[in-house]
Amino acid sequence: MIGTRSVLLLLLLAPHALAGQQPDPVEQMRTRGLPESLVAEVAQVTADATAQGLPADPLVEKAIEGWAKRVPADRIMAAIQQFRIRLQEARQALSGAGHAEPLGPVVAAAAEAMARGLGQEQVGVVVDAAPTPDAAGRGLKVAAALTAQGIGTDQAVGIVVRAMRRGQADADLLDLPSVANAMRAQGMAPGQIGQRLMQGAGSAGGAGIGPGQGSRPQGVPPGGPPELPPGQKKKQP
Repeated sequence: MIGTRSVLLLLLLAPHALAGQQPDPVEQMRTRGLPESLVAEVAQVTADATAQGLPADPLVEKAIEGWAKRVPADRIMAAIQQFRIRLQEARQALSGAGHAEPLGPVVAAAAEAMARGLGQEQVGVVVDAAPTPDAAGRGLKVAAALTAQGIGTDQAVGIVVRAMRRGQADADLLDLPSVANAMRAQGMAPGQIGQRLMQGAGSAGGAGIGPGQGSRPQGVPPGGPPELPPGQKKKQP
């Protein structure tokens, strides 16, 4: 039978054992077939990034993605170096917006958003509106995706912030770029799309349903229930 001391020792050592099971970035790149020379260069950049308090995983992911797309090694390294600079700028922007210790995924999402034109204040607004760090990362990615479709940065940020403050489901939030794309396919201009999404069209808008109409009961026209004739009282349930 295992004694109490042995159980306590196992509990104390468990976190360290789990930490050792985390995937090694170098092994990840080797497993994906990256040549040793490229692995070494990427590892040096990630080591420098880690020393500066920047997340290394996004850099490794970009290297793996580039190699999978058969991008030449020199171009992969140029992209990684550029993205490391963006990560540093994003971390500074988050710090300037009052978030001194942002998590790695949030920094990476902020870097992508800033590459799409979002400024420090706009990044801070999205992060402030998010209920959790994970939600902040999702919100920044959605804002960046909407901006990439031609929607202005202020409008894109407003759409995301409004959705999060209304408690919109994660799936619906992440679906907003697809909804915007569907509206664009119908011939709507980016400004019109932004207005529709600001009005809460959401996923229903992609199907051509106007704001607030998706859950309207049958028989009730837009704008609420029909008015009763004069003198007729509403029946109580």
